[in-house]
Amino acid sequence: MNVAAILSGGTGTRAKAGMPKQFVNLGGKMVIERTIEAFNAHPQIDEIIVVSHPDYTGMLKEIQLAYEKWHLTVEGGSERYLSSWAAIRACENFKGNLLIHDAARPNVSSELISRVIMALADFPAAVPVLPLTDTLLEADGDCVKCVPLRQNFRNAQTPQGFHLDVIRHAFQLAMNDVNCCFTDDCSVVLHYLPAIKVKMVNGDFSNQKLTYHSDIEYFIKLFEKKR
Repeated sequence: MNVAAILSGGTGTRAKAGMPKQFVNLGGKMVIERTIEAFNAHPQIDEIIVVSHPDYTGMLKEIQLAYEKWHLTVEGGSERYLSSWAAIRACENFKGNLLIHDAARPNVSSELISRVIMALADFPAAVPVLPLTDTLLEADGDCVKCVPLRQNFRNAQTPQGFHLDVIRHAFQLAMNDVNCCFTDDCSVVLHYLPAIKVKMVNGDFSNQKLTYHSDIEYFIKLFEKKR
């Protein structure tokens, strides 16, 4: 079984859209609808779980009936890793793989989802990555400390995929750590289960995340062009 968890628990203040960014209209459909559509249409996805901010679960119920694989909506936490943990807990009766994806990446392709699922046939975890295009600097205050070799680094995307028993074990350890604070799910696995191999797969440059207000216009034009 392949379960997709769509993380939609944030309020998106950096986007300055007057609403959480996942509810911004992109060419006739909300960001979160665009994202869910991609997973709902994928033949290898069996179940969709949406993690929502408590204030917006009612709004999501109005659109849930349009997606036959979306059966469960759970409340997220104050931090991203807590929303991931909510999704993992919701999978207690499932066996197989969990793909965790940002709701604010509405242009995720079927091919990328397939690449992550394919990697999970041979590895317990997989993350889509892109090469860095800019020079990477390590800071020391407001000065440059060093310039690491760019070829040793990648930009991570979602969906990140995991065998459910692996991601559940890693997060159980994390939840017992008072210093736990992660912005990325594969980093939880790497930190608490260092023996686990996380496979890198090719990401997509088009799989951008809607973060700032300027991104909204880009996505509106993108989906209007598709339509």
